[in-house]
Amino acid sequence: MSDPTLLQQVIEAAHSLEAAVAAPHHDEMRLLIKDLEEAKTALFVRTAEAKPMIERCWRALEALKAAPAGGPEAEEAFGDFEAAVSKLRNTIMVRTQRAT
Repeated sequence: MSDPTLLQQVIEAAHSLEAAVAAPHHDEMRLLIKDLEEAKTALFVRTAEAKPMIERCWRALEALKAAPAGGPEAEEAFGDFEAAVSKLRNTIMVRTQRAT
């Protein structure tokens, strides 16, 4: 079973970095955080299969935190975070559709 507190840590880290992302990404960052918060209610995030996806989100946020603001490393890290959250969101959607 995946550790649900890891997802909460990812959400908290994302909130702490919200102001640090480049201006063009502020709105997208808010949407990504919203997606993560909505994922908390999904049964999938409590499975072992979800753990690597949540860890990928965490690693992307750690890279974003370590990157110089506004630099190419920050852009790449934000893109990785966006892709990780998108993969998690899409997997939850697919699982939900299969269950209905």
